[in-house]
Amino acid sequence: MTQHNDEEIRRELELETGQIDSNWRPLVGSGLLCLATLAGFVSAIADPPPPPFDSPVLRGYVLLGALALTVLAVILLRQPRAARDPLWQPQQAGLRFDSVVLYTRSACHLCHQARETLLMHHEFLSQISEVDIDGDPELVKQYGECVPVVVIDGRERFRGQIDVLLLRRLIDATAPRVRTT
Repeated sequence: MTQHNDEEIRRELELETGQIDSNWRPLVGSGLLCLATLAGFVSAIADPPPPPFDSPVLRGYVLLGALALTVLAVILLRQPRAARDPLWQPQQAGLRFDSVVLYTRSACHLCHQARETLLMHHEFLSQISEVDIDGDPELVKQYGECVPVVVIDGRERFRGQIDVLLLRRLIDATAPRVRTT
């Protein structure tokens, strides 16, 4: 089995699925969400509303526009449908990888999402070790606010949100471990 780096795996996945996703979706989605929040604040919460938002009809249209921008932002920020398939199985069953380490911080919502994502795939991953970086100044210096970080077999694979499709592709592209007793 040939070894592929992360970018080759991502590119193959994009070619197979026909979904060419780069960094524009999260950036545009986050921008639209910020714009919708600002528009909603100015038209609904600001008292007294600044001109030209002092017209009730215009305020209603701005709120409706903010709602539409929010819906579009959520669509852009969602994982693709294939990543949400709970019945997904790799081509070959069995455990992969020798080690999976999840570096986290307390009160980190992305860390909780990463843990849930890894636990959804626990039957294909070795024991998941969770390390809170706040207890080690060197790890805080190395990772800072860029958590969660997932290291698989000594190689950093994910930083921030886990790309579920890439994780599944990685699981599928790795041969199951042979059990030694």
